[in-house]
Amino acid sequence: MNTDEKIYDVCIVGAGFSGLVLAIKLARAGLLVCLTDLNRIVGRKILSTGNGRCNFTNSRMGKDYYYSNSDLSFIGDNHQELREFIKELGVFDKDMDGYFYPYTNQAKTIREALENEIEALDIDVFLDNRVTDISLDNVYTITTNRLKLTSKKVCIACGGLSAATLGSSKLGYKMANKFGMKTTKLAPALVGITSNDICLKELAGVRATGIVHYKDYSCEGEIQFNKDGVSGYPVMCISRFIGFDELDKKLSDMRIDFIPYLDKENLTNELMDRFKRNPDKTINNSLVGLCNEKAIEQVVSLSRIYSDTLVSKLDEKDIENLVYNFKSFVISIKGTKGFDSSQVTAGGVDLSDINTNTMESQKSAGLYFIGEVLDVDGICGGYNLTWAYTSATLAANDLIKVIKC
Repeated sequence: MNTDEKIYDVCIVGAGFSGLVLAIKLARAGLLVCLTDLNRIVGRKILSTGNGRCNFTNSRMGKDYYYSNSDLSFIGDNHQELREFIKELGVFDKDMDGYFYPYTNQAKTIREALENEIEALDIDVFLDNRVTDISLDNVYTITTNRLKLTSKKVCIACGGLSAATLGSSKLGYKMANKFGMKTTKLAPALVGITSNDICLKELAGVRATGIVHYKDYSCEGEIQFNKDGVSGYPVMCISRFIGFDELDKKLSDMRIDFIPYLDKENLTNELMDRFKRNPDKTINNSLVGLCNEKAIEQVVSLSRIYSDTLVSKLDEKDIENLVYNFKSFVISIKGTKGFDSSQVTAGGVDLSDINTNTMESQKSAGLYFIGEVLDVDGICGGYNLTWAYTSATLAANDLIKVIKC
């Protein structure tokens, strides 16, 4: 193909979820579109979402599930629109308590459906092409390590720093800065944390439900322990704050409430009742059923009580220590597992330099940014793919209107 003779309406840099959605919407409207990506397949990162199952949206939707340094009031609830878009590609979904997955339970189903639509629309796709520069002289020139493309408009959808093995890139931030736009601090998000606490050797492999607290942030769900850290839904959801504190060298301890269904007063009463009913039981046997048995063992140990101690030997101070450690089990934090292990990048291109109605740069006409490269990140649960779709849709609506007028 002789790309020198083509002037595309829109060149999309990045063939991830947001880039593919945008390309499909533009091509369906009759625009001449191309995609370029440093990977050898489109949508490679999609394969890792939702632990390979691709939780692509959520029935609980809106700005409150996202973080940014800017106002996010423009984010509404469009999960039904995204479900319909996915269905148009031939993919049926299933509702798992408000979390939507492809019915096949396989992320590759969505990746392949997007790829099939790209091929059906005959969109030019330049894979294994790492973009090295973007310049503007009446039209945009996109330079890769293999070729040059010319386009009236450019949309940067190349993601952030997360998951280097899947094709992370600093390009979006570099191009934003080149065209006079600001970028915020960057930190790994939706990532596990690391710790040197000796208790983790005993808790390794444990999955326990609880509430994770970090400073003023908290989240409830299944916590997963391993020998050198902690992960799971609640840890992932608040990890962005740990990531930024690690960057600023302001880390604090993480605290876990292993018994969130009882407040301190009711837990105190529960322990006293148990110990009174069966005074000849050992402490560990008496606590069975409150939470995971390995967690119980660590709480007892942290409370400086021997596991074979009879509950009749315990005093009020022992009960007070047990309650405190059940409700506020301390894990010292070494840091996060880093960008390579993270699912998304917190921070990005500053929204103050973006028209959030259109996703167009306010510094350079015809330059758009969508998806992870922007300073928007969501919690676990399909929110980041929904953001990718939302931003792609806003850009598509504007590009179609501007180019076809």
